[in-house]
Amino acid sequence: MRERLILCLASLVFLPRFAGSTFAEAALPRRSYAEGTGSEASISTDLTAAPPAARPLPYPALQNKLFDIGTEVYHFEYEEPGLMEEKGLFYGLRFGYTGRGWVTPSPEASPADGGTMFRAEGRLAFGQVDYDGSVIDLETNDRTPYSMDDIDDWVFEGRLLLGADWLHRSALNTLYLGIGYRYLNDDTSFDPVGYERESNYLYLPVGYQFDGSNETGWSLGFGAEFDVFISGNQKSHLSDADPTYPDVDNRQDSGYGYRASIKLQHKSKNGIFVLEPFIRYWDIDDSEIEYFEVSGTTYEVVEPANETTEYGLSILWMF
Repeated sequence: MRERLILCLASLVFLPRFAGSTFAEAALPRRSYAEGTGSEASISTDLTAAPPAARPLPYPALQNKLFDIGTEVYHFEYEEPGLMEEKGLFYGLRFGYTGRGWVTPSPEASPADGGTMFRAEGRLAFGQVDYDGSVIDLETNDRTPYSMDDIDDWVFEGRLLLGADWLHRSALNTLYLGIGYRYLNDDTSFDPVGYERESNYLYLPVGYQFDGSNETGWSLGFGAEFDVFISGNQKSHLSDADPTYPDVDNRQDSGYGYRASIKLQHKSKNGIFVLEPFIRYWDIDDSEIEYFEVSGTTYEVVEPANETTEYGLSILWMF
């Protein structure tokens, strides 16, 4: 009986130590024992997880902020059917910014497959055109054939675009709309019968862009756009030809435009080099009639229906 009691007491003494040691092993996922003095050893616990391995961006040429600058050269034709035409060569500068907030610059984040796009762009071009048409006598409405050469022209155009992007494999598709403004200055005031003309267009661009690949290397793309004409104003500085005449503003309310381009582009991590043949076209209807009176005689002025065609080549660097 005495031996049994001693065994039970021994079990009560050693069991808590064994159980405590077992629980500690289960609770601490990783521990190491360092050398110590005496019968004690130091215990350290490491709960730090290993960092995830970095992943390369799926399409390194697709950037969330992209600036572009370049040059363009194009042939310009303006025609008032049956009345006159102007032709010449223009040289210009293009610039722009494109933002895509859904494109992450970090390889640690999961890539999205689409989102919104914002773009601001502009261009400025200068050229000389030759005039072939006629001059009109406002008193008799008679027309006399007339021509002028080396007329200085310049044009500015600015646009704001908002679009929706979606990726299909490495190809990027974009539908967009926006607001655009175009200004053209045509100055023949150096000629005895000439005068300065200022053309203003406000329009809504609606278009589609396709980019064949956002991987590095060469790829093809294209764009197509329809321009909804909102309003225009044609200012004719008739006082340049005859000081007794006032300057006249003709309102334009009807017309349309379109443009298209093909892009041959080389993409790298540092930027994108683009060759872009393009065409731009406008078809504007007759303006409203304006009247003015000189020495008791009333005259009417109208900006005739006209067409403008521009085709050429842009060379761009995007970064």
